[in-house]
Amino acid sequence: MRRLLSIGPSGVALLCGALVTLLRIRILLWVMPWNRIMAAAVGTLDVQSDRPAVNRLEWAVRAASRFVPQATCLTQALALQRLLARSGYHSSVQIGVRLADGRFAAHAWVEHETQSLLSNAGEVMQYVRFFSCPPSQPDLP
Repeated sequence: MRRLLSIGPSGVALLCGALVTLLRIRILLWVMPWNRIMAAAVGTLDVQSDRPAVNRLEWAVRAASRFVPQATCLTQALALQRLLARSGYHSSVQIGVRLADGRFAAHAWVEHETQSLLSNAGEVMQYVRFFSCPPSQPDLP
């Protein structure tokens, strides 16, 4: 309770928003096919004048994910991407794959302005990018 009081009303609101978004994404991942999840999970940009900083949104998702069962890297990445879009930030969910000791492994993270969120650069470099959501658009002449 003391921690909640120390982050202030805006921090509590941010944390609650992240928790609701994480729960929604987690439930979607359990019950819906992938193509419908992508349509429902990916947020559209909503430019706001008073928006939280990117690192605060990342913090809120990391903190709230401790209270959501099976809040995997994919759950967290989809939730963060949605929160970023709602706050007017462009971002994309990246999914990478690798073979580690002969075993397949996958990992999801978010990229915003060439910055990796929810994972550090060293961790991301271990994976070969397999999927990007939303797909990157080619530059037009």
